[in-house]
Amino acid sequence: MATKDGSDRAKKQALDKALRGMFGKLQARPTPDRLMSVVEQLEAADQPPVKKASSG
Repeated sequence: MATKDGSDRAKKQALDKALRGMFGKLQARPTPDRLMSVVEQLEAADQPPVKKASSG
């Protein structure tokens, strides 16, 4: 079984830091209105339909 040397670990840490930074920048960006519209429609579809009371 191969052992991990320090340079491999350093590369993984650098990649992790870079990915976290990119994700943080992405989160900070405003969400486009068209995308929010799609998200809202999907969320509304997840909710169970409201049952109407039948009069009888």
